[in-house]
Amino acid sequence: MKNTNFLSSRRFAAIALPMGLMGVAVKLAAIFTYDGYLSAEYPALISKWNNLGFFTYTTNILVDFWLILIALAIFFNNRPMRQFLSKASVQGFLTVMIFVVGALYCFAIVWFDTPYSWGLWWGNFVTAWHHVVTPAWMIFLFFRPADRARLGKRDLALWMAYPVAYLAVTLLRGGKVNWYPYPFFDPAWETFADLHLTPRLGVSLAIALVTVLIISAGLLAIKIHNKIIRGEEEAT
Repeated sequence: MKNTNFLSSRRFAAIALPMGLMGVAVKLAAIFTYDGYLSAEYPALISKWNNLGFFTYTTNILVDFWLILIALAIFFNNRPMRQFLSKASVQGFLTVMIFVVGALYCFAIVWFDTPYSWGLWWGNFVTAWHHVVTPAWMIFLFFRPADRARLGKRDLALWMAYPVAYLAVTLLRGGKVNWYPYPFFDPAWETFADLHLTPRLGVSLAIALVTVLIISAGLLAIKIHNKIIRGEEEAT
């Protein structure tokens, strides 16, 4: 299957559609069973809808709908929608954000995460799907671009609107309901005191580190995409 028509293939659509639907099912299962199973372990989750406050969830939801919509566009031969969804800028944006989700979990959070018991085996499945399966799938697709357009820093600037908006909503909502999806966004996090950091400095430092990670991932994605396109052009 050629790189240039991969996201137009019905074989791709046949894989993308069930993956997108599985992602939606996984999130619904987590949202509607979270309180009943995990409230004792995580009393800070005062509402099952707090699941949607995690960057992991919001980003996976975007990917799920992208997979579903592009599959439907292929099956129903909706060329304008398919062309828009397969744009390098759209695919690059989703890949960078879901890569950050996987990277933060696999290289940082996983070391502090406790696997669920056998009775909660589905929790491990949800975790693996969100942090490993979906990021790996999107990274694989990224190396088979359907759009030969070059990416640039302007694309990265547009991509950053999403994490900036997420951060603003998270901090404003967190201050209002006294709940943050990640402890390093919480000014009351005890680790800041252990590191002799003031709450304001601790939160600012956490935001800066995450921002550097996202920008670095974006610049790397741009470089890789343009190199792939350049190689295809030289081959032809």
